[in-house]
Amino acid sequence: MRRLATISLIATLMIGLLPVAARAHHRPTVFCSPSGDVCQSTRKVDGIRVLRITLAARYFHRYDLCVTDPGGDRTCETFRIRERGSLFGSSVRWKRHFPRSGPGAYEVRWRMLPDRARVGRTLGFHVPPA
Repeated sequence: MRRLATISLIATLMIGLLPVAARAHHRPTVFCSPSGDVCQSTRKVDGIRVLRITLAARYFHRYDLCVTDPGGDRTCETFRIRERGSLFGSSVRWKRHFPRSGPGAYEVRWRMLPDRARVGRTLGFHVPPA
């Protein structure tokens, strides 16, 4: 009877944790604001993970790009917004600028400088085991 209660408790705890794990693992990889002024993505381009932001106007000149690894460690780097024809934006190769922390779910956030206000939404990507 005691063993059954223990198994039931463990199952309840695991079910309670599933939504948290699912959210971290299934974050969107692309976001565009309803107006289309801001678009972001964490897609692979020719096999290389690229973290990209595109703006309809130069709302800011520099931004922090923060990547949170599967273990919860966050690394932030500062990048410039550049003119791209009639748009503005930036593309960052993930492996070049952020330490790889192994397989799992990663979160990506953009913050405009100097006030560090969030831009768009938090995106994610998943690195499979080698």
